[in-house]
Amino acid sequence: MSQVTLPLPNRSLAIGKRPFSMPAAFLFSVVVLSAMAIGLGIWQGPGLWRDWQINQNPLTLDDWDMSDGECSSRRGLTDCEADITYSYEGRDYAKHISLAFLDFSSDDYMVDVVISRNDPELATLSLGLDMLWNRLAVFGVFMLLFGGGAIGMIINALRAMGANRAAAVPGRLTLVPVEIAELKKVPGGMAVSYIDHLKGRSKRTTRTHFAKGQEPLIGLDETGKQVGVAVKLDHVAIPVLLDRNLERVELTDIERQAALAAFDAEQEQRGAKLAANPPPKAKRGPNIVRGLLAGGAVLVLAVVAFFGFWLYYVTTAPDAFDAIGIEINNIMPEPLNTWGCEQLYARFGDGNAPYGCTADDYVSWKVAKTASKVK
Repeated sequence: MSQVTLPLPNRSLAIGKRPFSMPAAFLFSVVVLSAMAIGLGIWQGPGLWRDWQINQNPLTLDDWDMSDGECSSRRGLTDCEADITYSYEGRDYAKHISLAFLDFSSDDYMVDVVISRNDPELATLSLGLDMLWNRLAVFGVFMLLFGGGAIGMIINALRAMGANRAAAVPGRLTLVPVEIAELKKVPGGMAVSYIDHLKGRSKRTTRTHFAKGQEPLIGLDETGKQVGVAVKLDHVAIPVLLDRNLERVELTDIERQAALAAFDAEQEQRGAKLAANPPPKAKRGPNIVRGLLAGGAVLVLAVVAFFGFWLYYVTTAPDAFDAIGIEINNIMPEPLNTWGCEQLYARFGDGNAPYGCTADDYVSWKVAKTASKVK
């Protein structure tokens, strides 16, 4: 990578003033994300574990009653609550059921009460078992977002703390140009994010904070590109972005003045050369356009894969109860869902209907009266 000139003493030097900072809004973000992960676990975790156990040996009951059963949907995320009572082997039970899953359908749900043959205390709605994999996926995604986000921020904070301690230990310094990603004024100074390329193509982003009145040391490399000037200690993996006055490095005043004089002289020459011979402007489109095109291509591929699997399921798949196929067909708009159910009925009409194709009895095919079965 291109370099700049900054002559530093040929001895071990220490970095002071904690050069690595915590992620933005670290404490608040960790508390909020952790609270959301814990809340989600308390809300849905026990129900998922209960239904997983019931699903191992389920028994559908006839003697049961339900009150306050209601489902609400917000952009596909459906939340169902119900209070149930049931009798089994002469004993009465009362339970509250809470379910959350992804479903874009606006149909009503026909349900039964299902218990575990192994433990009658465990009871749920048949809807919960039908949507079990869906619920597990939704739970896993949100736990990954909330819990994973909190853990990731804690790991970054611990990395910064460890690097700060290591940077205070003297070591040999190597000059490393870095890319300045963000300069942002904050109370008490300036927050800076910078990217190094020490891991090859990997772009590691590091945050640092400059006190009020300080600013990062930025210069031109020999190609005329603006870079941040950082140093890497031989025992610290992350480079340290230097400040304009070199106060982060433990130098004598004479050493600091000599280093800055050499740096400024080189930068003055490079600035004059760049002004006399400006580089040709690169004919490249805006990054936002390339980003939109790439995102659009990914979206198109996802849609094609989604509809491709759905067509395979309703027209060719050997099993009408394929879990992924059932979920996709169920969330299809009503005309597509009906057409898909007709294709399934033509091939599997002798058996029970899969979820999304059932009639009011929750067993037979809702398209049986309109579709002509092909033997």
